[in-house]
Amino acid sequence: MFGDFNLASPYAAYARLRQGPPLVWDANFCGGAWLVHRHQDVQAALRHPDLSVRRVGGWVSQAGAPPSPRLQAFKGLMARTLVFLDRPRHTRVRRVVNAAFSPQALRDIDRSIENRVTHLHSAFTNQLRHGPADLVEQVCRPLPALVMIDLLGLQQLPLAVFQSWSEQLARFIGQATPDLPLLMDTQDALLDMADFLGNSAKLQEGGLAWRLLHDEQLSLQGRRERLAQSCMLLFAGYETSRHLLSSLFQTLLDDASKLQDLLLNPQKIPAAIKELLRYDSPIQYTARRLMQDQHWHGQHLRKGQLLLLLLGAANRDPEVFSHPDDLDFSRNNQAELSMGYGIHHCLGAGLVQLEAKLVLEQFLPLLPRLQLAQRERIQLPAYRGWNRLLVHYRAMPS
Repeated sequence: MFGDFNLASPYAAYARLRQGPPLVWDANFCGGAWLVHRHQDVQAALRHPDLSVRRVGGWVSQAGAPPSPRLQAFKGLMARTLVFLDRPRHTRVRRVVNAAFSPQALRDIDRSIENRVTHLHSAFTNQLRHGPADLVEQVCRPLPALVMIDLLGLQQLPLAVFQSWSEQLARFIGQATPDLPLLMDTQDALLDMADFLGNSAKLQEGGLAWRLLHDEQLSLQGRRERLAQSCMLLFAGYETSRHLLSSLFQTLLDDASKLQDLLLNPQKIPAAIKELLRYDSPIQYTARRLMQDQHWHGQHLRKGQLLLLLLGAANRDPEVFSHPDDLDFSRNNQAELSMGYGIHHCLGAGLVQLEAKLVLEQFLPLLPRLQLAQRERIQLPAYRGWNRLLVHYRAMPS
């Protein structure tokens, strides 16, 4: 089915899926998976107690890696991160990290994020005075990394190292079928990350990473489980945000009417962010494994098989969203699934949207003066976003 999947526009493939049955077996994608594309089915699968998020072992097996102590350490860390935990362990660990992303916690860091955006805006406009500037390189990539450095208390971690680690993990998780070289590079990145996060001398005392490592009152079990949550926050707090920011910039630079609408009606910014999350989800799919045989939509699904939950397709389901292929900033988007649903709803969803809001508030007045010169889309099937958005000032009419 996905043999002609187009990374530049997957929505044509989703539209073809909607013309057929609700479940489609694809023998090649992710090593074999059931494609789930209807909104009600994706939503149901996201909260189904008999579907598992544990899939690290499948990635390693597909890559054909020989056993080694480092590989075992890699698997142990990955498998203990919150995103790959099932209940009841997931409930216990999530309760620990939830507090860092509560509404009150976001209000507490609002000003520091705003200051970060102000500094990036100043540096970006200064670069524009001398020639073209890249919105991805100078805004979308550094901002979420700097925010997570502040949140976790990692001021000794160089920004470029943070980005290298996180983007290596993204290449691994975002690839349908990772190969051995990709697995080995990702193994090194995660273990280097854990080495840094396990060194108390490099952590801000009292910061989130320090507390996850040392606070005995937290219901975390063992050093690996503690380190795994810091690693997960470093990665997950970065990727979704940078892709959303780049898609927002690209959309508004390409659509003058939408840009003008937000300039005249800045109160629409939160709704515009939610709508873009629906319209062009930064995370296009997630996966679940069957814990037992099931019959669903007339198909026999076997224990251990993979369900690929197509968030991007569900977010354009015409049964839920009227005119789903239209970008409409006045739409009610309570049903969008970009950040997941149920117990695995994205922990940092509020932080991602706060970052986007603060960026738009400061950058919107600048955008009408900019013109896109070059663009390069990210080439990973699980993600939607841009690696490059080179802009320059528009030529002034003579």
